[in-house]
Amino acid sequence: MVRRLGVVVSLLTLVAAGIGGPAAEAADGSEYVAMGSSFAAGPGIPSPQAGSPSACARSDHNYPSLVAGQLGLALTDVSCSGATTANVLDTGQAGQPPQIDAIGADTKLVTATIGGNDVNYLGSLGTYSCQTSGGTGCGTVDQGAINTTFGDLQRRLENVANAVHQRAPGARMVFVEYLTIVPPGDACDGVPLTGDQLAFERGIATRLADFTRAAAASTGSEVVEVTGASEGHDSCSADPWVEKYTVPAGRSSYHPNEAGMAAVAGLVEDALAR
Repeated sequence: MVRRLGVVVSLLTLVAAGIGGPAAEAADGSEYVAMGSSFAAGPGIPSPQAGSPSACARSDHNYPSLVAGQLGLALTDVSCSGATTANVLDTGQAGQPPQIDAIGADTKLVTATIGGNDVNYLGSLGTYSCQTSGGTGCGTVDQGAINTTFGDLQRRLENVANAVHQRAPGARMVFVEYLTIVPPGDACDGVPLTGDQLAFERGIATRLADFTRAAAASTGSEVVEVTGASEGHDSCSADPWVEKYTVPAGRSSYHPNEAGMAAVAGLVEDALAR
């Protein structure tokens, strides 16, 4: 962990006291705000959060909800599928204000899974899979633009963390990495990617994790290293934590499943207890 604050004592005290679930009033000013993109929101995982915008596809079994329920924290979940760092800081989605607006002086814990849409991670996976499986209207992947954006990604992530610290100086700011999606070797049925495409996507995953860790270190924040912890649970594995490209109706290609969200929640809870 990069940064440890005394708030962990407050979090563990809440657990010991048996304070209610995510919808409960925050005790002693404790509050948990979850920000991020679809890997925080949980599209396709039953059931939708009551009152949340349908376009955000926010599940009541995403990792923020699981963590809040386990630790007895009042949760304000503003994660939204498709979110970029700009949606966190400047531009709202689906009728919501920027996600950062949910954070106040009483906030004690903030998690963020963000940055993947800035570099077109899931978009490029979908485009390549569409192309390789013989689909139509797949679009193209601009690798040059992705590489250019990576040159600015650490600064964008640092801006997110710094904004959190400015709004809530006493809060723990915790970046939560993305789950591993593609296998380390060849593709499999339901994951139509060539060797070159797989290599490019692995490179996106590695750089995204590296820049997330660097941003955490430079801003006095923390990071839960989900990417490494989920190796062996990619979409082609025997125990996948993410879906394949080909999914049943209602599921989201290359996104976390229930097992993946539960695993991430456990990793976050372990990190908070340290």
